[in-house]
Amino acid sequence: MIIGNSISLVAAIFTVASSWSKDQKRIFLYQAVQCFLLAIANVFFISVSGVTTYALCALRNLLIAYDRFTNKVCIAFLISVTAIGLFANNRGLIGLLPVLTTAIYTIACFYVRETKPIKLNIIVNLTLWAIYDIAIHDFVSFTVDTVSAGTAVVSLFR
Repeated sequence: MIIGNSISLVAAIFTVASSWSKDQKRIFLYQAVQCFLLAIANVFFISVSGVTTYALCALRNLLIAYDRFTNKVCIAFLISVTAIGLFANNRGLIGLLPVLTTAIYTIACFYVRETKPIKLNIIVNLTLWAIYDIAIHDFVSFTVDTVSAGTAVVSLFR
């Protein structure tokens, strides 16, 4: 648990940077690094659905950052994250939360292009991840996701 929380602490830097950034490309690049690190951290939390979901999210965020997230890619991603997430779930109902959260976020990522709606999507996403974080005892991510959601709210109105 200590190793997972330590990796989450490094990922936290990118979570906050994403929440504060105004540039769409940077938002998604920061999130890609964050998701990659959290995929590794979830290995230590023994959450296979977290590992697979975060790894897929890292790929999705790179595709979005470089304008490669087409309708077909979005559909393929949603099918992949759902199928792999359900198959890899070893945490019961709480293990389904990353899958649901990722599906909601992915759909919104496909349709929103302006900074304010992106920020709203980030706020919803971070709030749902915070619930998951506390359930798997990722206290660093819980704190960071909660603070980052608040940062995104402040950033939304600046």
